Amino acid sequence: MNWIEIFKKGIKFGLEYEIRKHPANINRLEQDNLFYSDSAIISGDNNKEIKNLYVSVDTDTAEVLLVKELINNGLDIDGILSHHPVGKGCYLLPGVIEIQRDNWVKFGVNKTVADKLLKKIVYEETIEAKGTQLGTENACRKLNIPLMCIHTPIDNIIQNFFERLFMYKNNLSLNEALEIVNKIPECVQAAFNGDSSFIVNDKSKNIGKIMVDMTGGVDPPDEIFMHLKRAGIETLIGMHYGIDNIKAIMKSNISALVCGHLACDSIGLNIFCDSLEKDGVSIINGSGFYRYIRNE
Repeated sequence: MNWIEIFKKGIKFGLEYEIRKHPANINRLEQDNLFYSDSAIISGDNNKEIKNLYVSVDTDTAEVLLVKELINNGLDIDGILSHHPVGKGCYLLPGVIEIQRDNWVKFGVNKTVADKLLKKIVYEETIEAKGTQLGTENACRKLNIPLMCIHTPIDNIIQNFFERLFMYKNNLSLNEALEIVNKIPECVQAAFNGDSSFIVNDKSKNIGKIMVDMTGGVDPPDEIFMHLKRAGIETLIGMHYGIDNIKAIMKSNISALVCGHLACDSIGLNIFCDSLEKDGVSIINGSGFYRYIRNE
């Protein structure tokens, strides 16, 4: 596969698992590469043939220098795929947050309330993105290493994975749900390193009506949890929440199963990388990526 084909395959995966599936979005994707604005080719020739791809959850300048050192020591690496946004992917991250709004509304949150909260976090994240540095991007260009980031499309894969995992399992207790998560290979590897999944609030309660909260670019606003509770959501299945989010979840009397940031990102990357390997691309796992090959 060449460089642009890998990127387009990632975008195609994102659309396949997109929660906003309707014709207007499909047409928009076909006409606008910014449909997933946090995903981009940062450097490299679109037509370069890629046989060995270095994949990491986070890619910074140090990771680029590591890749260069590996290349200097004889390891064939044709490019870097970063999950988390770098370069312009960081600047344009606010462009994908609307996915969260659509997910809230899907589960019963008033659209006016959802629009107001969306506007708030888009503004905050736009300001936050202004401080993004371009060190990683510059390092790859100077060292002639192709770099791309694919963020929301991978998160969409994760969203779908957990929606399917917990479909029709509303009668499980939170402890039983945690046991299921703890058997996922990527979560096993993360737990071995001390990054275990955990429960927020009463472990003995049934998970009841759930909402999977794995895509949408950034952590949600603290105010959303009380609105989700009012809409009947009893348990959130998420990859990570900041400490203020955790406090707000506890205050709203909603429960959460937090499955682990790197573990969840690795699940999405693994499903994508398994497909790349079928197309002849060898995968080298880098920072934060727990590689696991599925048979399905």
